[in-house]
Amino acid sequence: MKSLFLILSIFVTSMTNAQTNSTQRPILTDVMVNKIMQAAHAEAEKDGLLVTITVVDRSGQTLAVLRHHDAGVHTLRSSYKKAYTACSQKRETAEIAQGIKDGSISKEFPSLAEDIIAMDGGVPIVVDGVVVGGIGVGGAKGSEDIRIAKAGLETLKQ
Repeated sequence: MKSLFLILSIFVTSMTNAQTNSTQRPILTDVMVNKIMQAAHAEAEKDGLLVTITVVDRSGQTLAVLRHHDAGVHTLRSSYKKAYTACSQKRETAEIAQGIKDGSISKEFPSLAEDIIAMDGGVPIVVDGVVVGGIGVGGAKGSEDIRIAKAGLETLKQ
């Protein structure tokens, strides 16, 4: 009976700790995502860039997509892959692309998973030092995609 009580006690303690830890971890809320999307969209519109913007949560699930009606169809998938890669690798996709180019990252890196891509335009979303998601922009030049993504993320600093 003592061992059963000890096992139950350990289980309850670990469950309580898990619940406590999960509530203390920063998350990407719908309000945050809306602000990010609006600012990124405004940045793209300002320069007449026809892009798709995608935001994913920490597990790579799509939270929001905004595609200009004239953006290429391929931009839907590329913006998702950029957001997913930035989130899963916890760094900008431009850094990954540069690493492949200079040889510090294997050229096979993009074949790690179906949704990994090594193109400029993906940026991790960081809250309180924790990656909570990613934003990806596709449809413009790489440097413009990055600028648009980062314009969206500026809203988190306000």
